[in-house]
Parts: sequence; structure tokens; C-alpha cells
Amino acid sequence: MLRWGGPLLMLWFALATSPARAEEQDFPADAPVEERDTPTRHPWLALAEVTAINLVVWTYDVSIGNKEWARISVDSWKKNLETGFVWDGDGFSTNQFAHPYHGSLYYTAARDNGIPYPGAFAFSLLGSAQWELFAETEPPSFNDLINTSLGGTAMGEALYRLSSVVLDTETSGRERAVREVAAGVLSPIRGINRLLRGDTFRIEPTPDEWKRHDVMTWASTGYLTLGDGELLKGGKDQFFAQVSLRYGDAYRDPIRRPFDAFEGHIQFTTRESSLVSHARLTGLLAVSTLVSTPKDELRVGLFQRLNYVDTLAYEVGGQSFDVGMMYLRQFSPTARLKTYFALEAGILSGVSSEHSGEGNRDYDYGSGVGAELRVTYAFDGWDVLTLEGGTSHIAVLDGSGGSHKVHTGQLMMDVPVSGRFGLGTEMNYFQRNSRFVGYSSVRKSTYELRFFISVH
Repeated sequence: MLRWGGPLLMLWFALATSPARAEEQDFPADAPVEERDTPTRHPWLALAEVTAINLVVWTYDVSIGNKEWARISVDSWKKNLETGFVWDGDGFSTNQFAHPYHGSLYYTAARDNGIPYPGAFAFSLLGSAQWELFAETEPPSFNDLINTSLGGTAMGEALYRLSSVVLDTETSGRERAVREVAAGVLSPIRGINRLLRGDTFRIEPTPDEWKRHDVMTWASTGYLTLGDGELLKGGKDQFFAQVSLRYGDAYRDPIRRPFDAFEGHIQFTTRESSLVSHARLTGLLAVSTLVSTPKDELRVGLFQRLNYVDTLAYEVGGQSFDVGMMYLRQFSPTARLKTYFALEAGILSGVSSEHSGEGNRDYDYGSGVGAELRVTYAFDGWDVLTLEGGTSHIAVLDGSGGSHKVHTGQLMMDVPVSGRFGLGTEMNYFQRNSRFVGYSSVRKSTYELRFFISVH
């Protein structure tokens, strides 16, 4: 049941300055390139940093935030150990978004000390357990442990890799400062470590693996209307902005390590209860190529996914692992059709519920299975037309009892208009069929229509 303060990151944003080109640095042809994404392993230092993160956040909560639940003692530790893990009643955004972000700090502490993906997950799990058992007077929480460790692993690895893309250790001056600050915003613990190690100002060859040319970003902004139960009527009219990125090519690239390819989306809206209303992160963990020709590629992959939707109409999201078939048809050097079909194992999902009965929670927790199909026509790296559908069955572990069946659909068109700009429209559909223990069944349908301008 971690609560953490925004002040932890504000300093990083305040330091940004406008960029200017630094003088080019000349290095000998045989200058050594240190693989800084896989540095020497320092597990004890990683453990110390994980503990320090918890100490800093706890100190803020108890001394500045004056939180009663942060007034821990030996007795509270003993009580938590005796009580064991329970399910908490915190809000959706706290449990499903804030906790994964905090877990990403634990993960980065390990990752930046040479611990690879599987081991760094263990440190994220350890950091969460450390907090749950010893940093609060309230009982430790199952859902926090899962969301912080699994969600933190996905978020932490993605942000760590993006910070590498931003860094250029051959620059200096104002450009170097801006790059270092930007990397610190993306991956704060790495930024602090670089400052403490003296890496922030050191001029040296940039590792080749940081020089990614296959990272694509695009953004859209516009208007949406959200209807609950009746097609596009009575909906919340609001404006939105969405940022998306694609790192690597899951359909073609060689995959040697987890998250060598991943895709992320985050959406901000003006009239929802939370600033972030949608977030999705999907990382490729491993892949096997079944067919590979100049025009066709067929692969099967294992994915880790974090999903988060928090609107006034519905809430759904959680941590899952997917096994997916990916088929690519290359029509021309610039035109391709991508098909993705996946079976999902939902480790822990939150979904809207009328009868959760848990504190501030208006959602149930459960695990389940699902399937997803997505077909995309892309031109010159631009996703012009996307059709997506998904279904899942969630058995309630805590809350109302019973189960939920969730169905989703999306049709999106984003047409290039001029240069990097496009115009688009998108229709989304969400349906929840809930069967409760001791209550009548509920069926809820939500429709969304949006119009937007995109920049690629």
C-alpha cells in the first residue's frame, strides 16, 4: 500500500535547458567501447540502493507527508509478519499505475548495477516486500507485491532502454546537460547513479547498443466522446493527447534479450478522475522464427504486458504474459501488413465492479485467460489502419466473488496528410459481463469515438 510523493522527480524536470550542438569529439579508431548496458554486476550495491529508495520515500512520508501509517515500530513489523499478506482497498490509479512506476525504481537500481532482466525482477520483488512488511503499519498487500514487481519490471526495463537512446557520451556542454537530464527524467535512479559515478560529465565513446535507429515515436491530440450504455450518446466530451513509441521491430529484428523490442502508449485526458487514463506496454521476452523470406515472416513470441485503463465509464488493467503468433507480409519496401494473435495469461487484473466491498475500491481483483487479435496496415512505418479485438475471462480472487467476461474492440484510421502530419478517427468498444455471488448479474457497454491530428 505504497504512497509516494511527486517531489521525488520534480528536481529533474526543473534542470532542463534548451539544446545546443556540442563540438564533435575525436576518438582513436581503436578506442574501447564499454558495454554500459551490461556493466559489472554489483548485487550488494543494488540491494543498498533498493533499501535507500525505500528509506527516502518513507522519510518523506513520515516527516513531510505526516502520514500516520508511516509511523512504524518494531511492534508494527512483528504484526505485519504475523498477519501476512492481504488485499488492500486503495484506488485504481494508486494500485495499477503508481505502484508499477515505483517498482521501476527498484528494477533500475538493479539493472544499473549490472543485474540483467530476471535478476532485476527479483530485486523489484524484494524492494516491494521490504516496503510492504517494514515501511507501513498497515498489513502487507498481495496486489501491491504483484503490481510493483511485475509492472515495475516492464516499466523499468523500457524506461532504462529509452534513457540509453537519449544519452550520447561523446557530446558536451549544453547538449550533454540536456541529454543527461532527459535520461534522468526517464530513469531517475540511473540518472542519480551516473551523477555519483561521474559518468554525467565524462567524455567517452558512446556504446554502439545505445545508438538505436529503430525507435519510432508518434503523438496524437484531439476530441473524444465517451458513452456508457447507449451508442455515442450521453458521453463525456473531452480532449486527449496520446504519445506512442515503438522500440525495435518484433516482426523482423533478432531478439537476444528481453525487451529488445517493445511498444508503449500513454494517454492524457481533460475530464477523467486521473490525468493518465490509458497506458499500455508490451515487451517481447523471447521469439522463435518459423518462416522467414524477403516478403513473409512468421514468428511465435513470449510477451510481458502491462495494461491500464482508468476512465469514469470503466476501469480495467493489470499484469499478464502472452504467447503470440506474429505474421508479417511485406508488399513493398514501404508497405506491410502485420497480424498478431495472442493467448493471454492474466496474472492479476483489476476490473470495474458494483460490489467490490473493499475500502476505496470500486473494482475486483482476479486472474484469468484471454485472447487478442490485431491486424495493422502500415506504410513507411506509419500505422494507417488498425483493427483490434480481444476477450478475457477473469475469475475474482478478491472483491465481489464470481467472474467477469470482458470484450474489447478498436478500429483506427490515421491517414497521412502533409509531411509528418495526419488526420484520424478511432472507434473503441468495451463490454463487461459480470456474474456476482449473491447479487444480480450486470452487463455494461461503453462506446468511444475520437477525432485527432497526429504527428509522426
